[in-house]
Amino acid sequence: MTTVKHHTPRREGETLLFSLDTLLPAGQALSVNVDYCIVALVCTSPTSQNPILLERPLTERAMRIFLPLLSEPHSCPHEILLASLFYPSYRAFLEGLFSNDRGAAQSWNATIQAHRQRLLQAQERKTWKQEMKPLYNVLSKIRHELHPFGLEICATPSRLGYTLISLPRT
Repeated sequence: MTTVKHHTPRREGETLLFSLDTLLPAGQALSVNVDYCIVALVCTSPTSQNPILLERPLTERAMRIFLPLLSEPHSCPHEILLASLFYPSYRAFLEGLFSNDRGAAQSWNATIQAHRQRLLQAQERKTWKQEMKPLYNVLSKIRHELHPFGLEICATPSRLGYTLISLPRT
């Protein structure tokens, strides 16, 4: 069973920092304000200049896909992305993904499990593409929004989910 790592409770307006190891240049990270759907590439090294290198707004729908990918950048399963996309509300989605609240975590994991079952049934019925179409649509829209950050979304080699990769630096 795949579960998303839970983080400490958030306060409204708080930003989350994702270093993404080898996906970003050394000394850079992504800062994400989940309340205002703003993603910023920031310099994590001490500097006298503005630490924000690039900043872009995303739609709430794009954030529902991008946040799980940031939490599991090397292999985020289809069922987590679908659960994110169809979770009842954006606030409940954030609570499920980032809260230490046991009830929110149980509800989130139950939703992931339900989407896993739907995908297994879709495979058996040969309706996989139809089941995945809403996710494909959002992925196609978010891809170009991540390019300025030097990131791309690709299917995992096993085709069981998606991964973030670095774009070639010029």
